[in-house]
Amino acid sequence: MGNVPFRCQVRLTLSDLDRGVYGQRTLVCAQNPDEPDEHILLRFLAHVLFYDDALTDRSGFTDLHEPDLQALDLTGDLVMWVECGCPPMKRVIRALGHHKAARFLALFVDREEAERFRVEVTNERPRHLEHLEIHLIDPAFMQWLETVGSRNMAWNVTITEGTIYLESDGELRETAVERVPVFQKIALLAES
Repeated sequence: MGNVPFRCQVRLTLSDLDRGVYGQRTLVCAQNPDEPDEHILLRFLAHVLFYDDALTDRSGFTDLHEPDLQALDLTGDLVMWVECGCPPMKRVIRALGHHKAARFLALFVDREEAERFRVEVTNERPRHLEHLEIHLIDPAFMQWLETVGSRNMAWNVTITEGTIYLESDGELRETAVERVPVFQKIALLAES
């Protein structure tokens, strides 16, 4: 019974002014006992940032062949593949090569981890690499989210001009999400 996943949920109210997306949805994810809180929170944030009614939770943390989240179109073809944190590279390379029309998204908190991922994936030169996007979340924002996080949360989120305004548990925080170019070195903090 020690390896039973925990049920986590976010009751989301979203106003994404940048994309013209508005919705209310209860997001449910199963958190593996070995899965860090940061990872489950990144999965929930990915639902917010890349909101789509077809986006579903997958078992990427425990299954080497699955993403963290994915969306399929009405014919069952993959349209979105989402990784939170550093995924197994073979999984990413294989998925990029097999899905020429899908959008591939990688969401990171650690800038150096994102840079290692970027270097490794570009060195592999997979097909359809132009469909990959790398996004960075501010570590201070994630630390705050971990302090207010629980297994049952309510998030009111507004996204405008690339900034996320997230209210949880009566507290409001904001952060910008940085999209980094896949084909250009990410500026590490030590270099800036």
